[in-house]
Amino acid sequence: MAKTGKPRGTMRQKLEYAAVMGFFGAMWLAPYRLRNRWVGACLRGLLGHLLGYRKRVMDNLNLIYPNMPQARKLEIAHQVLDNAGRTFTENMFPAQFQAQNPEIMLHGAGLEAVLQAHKDGCPIMFYSGHFGNHESFRAALYQHGIKVGGMVRRMTNPYFDVQYKRMLDINGRGGPVFEADKHGTLAMVKSLKTGTALVLLLDLALSYGMPVTFMGRSVYCSVTAASFALKTKALFVPYFSMRNSDGESFSVEIGTPIEHSDAETMTREATKSLEDRVYADPGNWFWIHRRWKYEPPSD
Repeated sequence: MAKTGKPRGTMRQKLEYAAVMGFFGAMWLAPYRLRNRWVGACLRGLLGHLLGYRKRVMDNLNLIYPNMPQARKLEIAHQVLDNAGRTFTENMFPAQFQAQNPEIMLHGAGLEAVLQAHKDGCPIMFYSGHFGNHESFRAALYQHGIKVGGMVRRMTNPYFDVQYKRMLDINGRGGPVFEADKHGTLAMVKSLKTGTALVLLLDLALSYGMPVTFMGRSVYCSVTAASFALKTKALFVPYFSMRNSDGESFSVEIGTPIEHSDAETMTREATKSLEDRVYADPGNWFWIHRRWKYEPPSD
């Protein structure tokens, strides 16, 4: 499990951490929904421009949708940045987030299979991308007695890293969290074999891996999630954690499990399911990410 001991960093990192945590500590005084709306508005406004997020979103939209009307791209960017601001705020206060969302809609063709697997003590390997707010998925599953864990990359700032891993625990409501390294990989496989439910996101920008086509562009994708499912005979199933149009409530869809074959085939099927969801609801995907940063060489 990822360590959350006392961090050690530079004075600059400590001051950065103190400033951000002080800001959110002050925001705790504001009502929950007002706080979320305010940060969402900041990110889709001046703050989004200053941080370069709006430009990054528009660059990605121009890359994938060169013929889309500009007004539609701006509409998507507005939704993406608002969701990002709200998500960041919600994830800073995960226990409060769950308390404010006691009945998140959970549905989909794979829901019964997931509930049965959990009842039978079988491992579940979830996969997804950066849609809506990931924590709404974990909150919805916890309502059915399922704690979901996963793997995280270590943050550059060690103080933020420890804080983030503590938040993922959600006062004991989260599953085990593992470091994205050799030891974490081995521990994650062992955990799956005991019947846990874990998740990996497949839309991270990687400079290596298996070449796949995502939204018409060639990118690298890790086969780790599919390989874990095969090694542990885990249910390999997608979920889509979407923010509803009101900006505050959520709908979590559990997709049809992918049949076991080989890691490459399963990963391509998984990537296709993510692609279909982005096309269907582009404003709910984090176009802020540099998904197409690394392009595999052409044959």
